[in-house]
Amino acid sequence: MNTDIRALALGIGLFCGATLQAEAAKLTAFTGYLPPLSINESHKGIAVELMELVAEEAGLEIDIHFAPWKRAQLLAENTPGSLLFTAAYSKARSKKFQYIAPLVYTESAFVTLDQPLDTFEKAIATGKVIGVHLGSQRSRILHRFGVRNVEEITSAEQMSTMLRTGRIDAWYTMSIRASYVYRQQGFDPGELVIGAPVTHGTQWLAANKDLDPEIRARLAAAVSRVWRDPRYWQIVDQYSR
Repeated sequence: MNTDIRALALGIGLFCGATLQAEAAKLTAFTGYLPPLSINESHKGIAVELMELVAEEAGLEIDIHFAPWKRAQLLAENTPGSLLFTAAYSKARSKKFQYIAPLVYTESAFVTLDQPLDTFEKAIATGKVIGVHLGSQRSRILHRFGVRNVEEITSAEQMSTMLRTGRIDAWYTMSIRASYVYRQQGFDPGELVIGAPVTHGTQWLAANKDLDPEIRARLAAAVSRVWRDPRYWQIVDQYSR
């Protein structure tokens, strides 16, 4: 092989290698319509903006897709190398996904328009109809604690309207979500009676089991840096007003 041919072969090899590396750096991430963590393509949300910072820190291109939460999980489970956020930890989910790093810590409470519900026992004793997000970890938590008068509902917006119109008596959700969604629906969040936190949660960045270990390590390190970035709390605060 003469010098020109060897140079050409080397150039093609380097080009192909760079192309494969660039393609490997492009990731697909799935999330649900989970305001204020993940709202939609236009309004983003806390976790979406944090994921943009993570992508920047990791030197990766992440293409974020929204879907109803149960479908988002199915899509991530069946899309090799994809990401899923924000996901609470469960033993069943850990068999389908690998957990990379915590994105956001949250508190969940019962939200009513009258008396506060500060415990699961009080929620059971009052017999109130509790609204909870369809297919969520909170739904499983309610059943685990013996709360049976539960209605699973597809969206936070629907739940806030149902609470205000008396179609459900209480809403079990993240405290930050209740106020945000209620305000976005045009209602006064001052009407809400938010009980004491009954559970604390970690909203994780997770991934399909096939995610490359090197990419996983880059993402985990990037999340750690984002936690120390002043922009982290600026993002959280802007959705808490």
